[in-house]
Amino acid sequence: MVPATDIAKEWIEPVYVRIDMRSPQIIRDPKEALAFLANDWVGSRKKHEFAREICAAAVLGQISNATARLAFVDAAEDARIMTCAPLPGVKGEQ
Repeated sequence: MVPATDIAKEWIEPVYVRIDMRSPQIIRDPKEALAFLANDWVGSRKKHEFAREICAAAVLGQISNATARLAFVDAAEDARIMTCAPLPGVKGEQ
C-alpha cells in the first residue's frame, strides 16, 4: 500500500501534452491523467490500457504517483503524442 501522503497528490513536475494544433494541456496528477486517457487520447493504444490501469491504481492509493506518471508519459510517447515531462529532482518521489 502507498503512504497516505502520496494518494491523490500532485506530481512535483506536471506533464504537458499537446494534440495537433490545440493548446497544450497540463496534467498534474494521476486523476487528470486518467481523464486525459479516457477523453482526449489519440493514436496508438498499445500502452494506453496499461497506463489507465496504473493511473487508476494510483488514484486508489495502490501504487505510487511516480509510477503512474511514468506509465502515462511512456504511453503518450508511444502514441506519438507531443509531451514535455521534466524529470523531478532527486529528492523523494513525484
